Amino acid sequence: MTLLKLFNASNANSPKDDAGGFNAQLKSKGRDQSPSPPKDDVDFDSTEAATPEGKSSVSFLRSKVSLACLGILVLALLVVGGVGIFQYNTAPAAGRIQQQDTLFVADNHRGKAGKEPSLLCDSPVKCGHTIPGTGKKKLTFFQDLVCTEPPVNEDDCAITVSGEGAELDCNGFMITPTQDTSGSWKYGICVSNGAKAVKCPVQRFGVGFKGAGILIEDGGEIEDCEVMFNVNHGIEVIGSEDSTATTKISDTFIHDNGSRRTGISFTGETGSESSIQIEGVRTINNGGNGMVFGVFDDATLNLRVKDSETSYNRFTGVVIAGVPSAYVDFELEGFFNSRYNGSGMSFYLLREGEIKVKGVVNLYKNKYGGLSMLNTAVNVVVDKGGALNSCSNVVEDIYIDGSGTFSGNGYTCGTGGNSNRYPVCKACPSCPSE
Repeated sequence: MTLLKLFNASNANSPKDDAGGFNAQLKSKGRDQSPSPPKDDVDFDSTEAATPEGKSSVSFLRSKVSLACLGILVLALLVVGGVGIFQYNTAPAAGRIQQQDTLFVADNHRGKAGKEPSLLCDSPVKCGHTIPGTGKKKLTFFQDLVCTEPPVNEDDCAITVSGEGAELDCNGFMITPTQDTSGSWKYGICVSNGAKAVKCPVQRFGVGFKGAGILIEDGGEIEDCEVMFNVNHGIEVIGSEDSTATTKISDTFIHDNGSRRTGISFTGETGSESSIQIEGVRTINNGGNGMVFGVFDDATLNLRVKDSETSYNRFTGVVIAGVPSAYVDFELEGFFNSRYNGSGMSFYLLREGEIKVKGVVNLYKNKYGGLSMLNTAVNVVVDKGGALNSCSNVVEDIYIDGSGTFSGNGYTCGTGGNSNRYPVCKACPSCPSE
């Protein structure tokens, strides 16, 4: 059974037209897709050797750069110097991507569009590189990583970080295929078995209906990243069969990923025990759902979401679905907003579990419903000091189909009431807060 089949129901009851325009206040913080122009030097900081044995990365590259190469690089800088600079908080511009399968050198003017390919003599890291986690190993980018060649193997990642102690610090530099190779690389960053990636903008990965900007398998950590314009999912998380793993995603912006695809997509395979912590995350304007969590036979999911938002997605802000033998424990802390989606939050086919609202949850102005519990028996509990506000959703604010229950105080809602288990709600304000 595939995750896509399991969640067909989440799309069936959702509007088929796009869910509104993109809020100007929530637009991308990322810079343009175009990598930064190369210089005559490379500053490559890594505990992992990236040059031939016995030579440092800097001295090795300097020894390779001829006067002719220097001249070409200087000319390239002069040519692009007259092109406009795109600030970090602007929308990406339609410029050509630099044609280099390597890391590029940073300068103070990242994000210039319309550059011609420039020559960089030799390179420390190419797409397909792996950072193993034997001991503490950290790779820091000081240049963009652009994949101009298709992968050697179909399932290769642009860069792989695997094992405890392995860390990739992109330092704000982009990982992307070119326009020519977009559609041949399934994944941008692959993180597994406790590895970590930070400060990474990732875009344009995915092949057909497979792949994602970032893949996390059997645990790992993503921090301060931007994941955008990927063909399929933004971030795909997998808890493999009978595995036990912890995944953390924090301070990350996931937006504008593929048609009918998801910002964060999780699959807990049979017998897996997965702990997922999401904090300071925004999933905005994705072509399908904002977040989807699917749990299969005898799988357990402990999900914690804090100070996050999933809005302007075509279908549902958050979907949690499973099978009768799966168990889900879902806690919401701080604030959580799900607004202007097809639906706000939906639970499907769950027989065991609890949704604990410890903070303030706002399900506002979704095109279909606010909170939906379909063929589901989980219990919703609003703790003291918590609040679940579902207001101004077009069809209904709360819908129950199953034996799910509500307890605690702090509910605010309007339309609904199809069940005697419907919570006691305060009336919605005439104009709920945005």
